[in-house]
Amino acid sequence: MSFLQSIKKMFTGPENPDAPPETPQPEPVEEKATEEPAPEPPAPPESTPEAPAETTSDPFAALNQQTPYGEEIMEQRSRYSLLVTQIPKAYNTLRSNGVFEGPAADEFLLLCNQAISLRRDILPQLEKGDWIFTHGEGYKRLAMVLEKRGDFQGAAEMCLLALRDGATSDGSQSGMAGRMARMLKKGKIPPTPEMKTYLGKA
Repeated sequence: MSFLQSIKKMFTGPENPDAPPETPQPEPVEEKATEEPAPEPPAPPESTPEAPAETTSDPFAALNQQTPYGEEIMEQRSRYSLLVTQIPKAYNTLRSNGVFEGPAADEFLLLCNQAISLRRDILPQLEKGDWIFTHGEGYKRLAMVLEKRGDFQGAAEMCLLALRDGATSDGSQSGMAGRMARMLKKGKIPPTPEMKTYLGKA
């Protein structure tokens, strides 16, 4: 009981009147040994040096994240990577079902459009050597769906859109320009002057 009273005095002592009773005086004397742990409140001052330690941890976090990009761009790149990983799997599902029309196909087209839109958003902030710079997975799969639908003109124009956006790679040796050439050939479609500029580089 006396120990609890001594703890209370630590917090309520300043609020008590200036005339302390005589009984509390012997109690602290008897429990000076117990009050010796009371100097442990200097532990808070020991915690105060921890505040500067936290400030030093921030620079370390910054060093660990040293990349050509900031955190926001890295997050967007991760989202793009996830999208272009999902796209081939979703396409294989469409192909295995042999259905390139309807709700499932519409969801797939939306997935491709999301990848294309995200790529366009982050492209101006990427380094020239970034793999996303020439990556054209979303465009390619849209062109493949249009090809399966027999819309070779639309497939060729999708390839042209990819080339305009700098997405020159479709994973094949001939690239997006070669895919556009094949679509034009399948549909017996004459290339436009703009298409010819890219076909000359294929």
